[in-house]
Amino acid sequence: DIIVVSFRCTTSALDWMTNFAATSSEWEPDEDLDQGHSGFCSCLEGRWWGTNKPRVHTGFYNNILQTIPTFEEFVNPLLGPDQPPRTLYVVGHSLGAGMSTMATIYFLEKFDWKTLPQKYVNISAGTPRSCKKAMADRMEEKLAELRPLDKAVVCRVVRDEDLVAKVPPRYVHIGKLVFLTEDGHVLVGPKLDDAHIIDEKEMKALCKDYPQLAAVAAVEEAAKEAAKEAAKEEEVGQRGVGGDGKKELTSYEKTMKKIPGFLRDHCPDYYLEPLVKLYGRDLE
Repeated sequence: DIIVVSFRCTTSALDWMTNFAATSSEWEPDEDLDQGHSGFCSCLEGRWWGTNKPRVHTGFYNNILQTIPTFEEFVNPLLGPDQPPRTLYVVGHSLGAGMSTMATIYFLEKFDWKTLPQKYVNISAGTPRSCKKAMADRMEEKLAELRPLDKAVVCRVVRDEDLVAKVPPRYVHIGKLVFLTEDGHVLVGPKLDDAHIIDEKEMKALCKDYPQLAAVAAVEEAAKEAAKEAAKEEEVGQRGVGGDGKKELTSYEKTMKKIPGFLRDHCPDYYLEPLVKLYGRDLE
């Protein structure tokens, strides 16, 4: 059995207000749930007085406070020693990815996963930074205890130049990095900073160090060559082919090519394409 909690990306003006509410607030949902938000001066609380609790992105935190009652009604009753083994998947892209990070903090803080028969998995794509260092360290300590028990997996997927994964400043990520290179390779856990981009030269160096990656790259290269040969055999006049014999781009493809790479790489389909191909499935 599985449970899936999915958070959508930015779709409205209110969502953009959440994105730009980049001040930090103390993580204290037990105190803030009744009022439904972090408080009007939460960016100041705990800095010079108070308990100095770990801090998170205010916009995402306020949103998760609105979501926790839904968790309590529909998800929490399915987690417990009296419930059957199942996996809770929390996923999201962009704003939804930031929300999934807040949900991860909530669930890891709320439940003792070492004693539960259930497992926690968080997969996010195009994830903005959302934790101050103290909170990130706290979550990494919990994950370090749970990973050897196969009780928790937290991964953030980053596509090549995606700008959103590098903002806002003065915040950090949690979880393991899964990096999608420009040419579609999927690297799990590379030791890269957020500004790093793997070019063709570095990919060749990685292939030398990791034979399995080299084998995958060889297969993909052979597939690319086969695709090129197949394309050459297509005749002019086939639907979608121009007078010069080259395949015409769709209006969508033409629009996407005009978008700068650091923005284009944040689009959901640019994340999905290499992951779908990884499983040997065709995109339609």
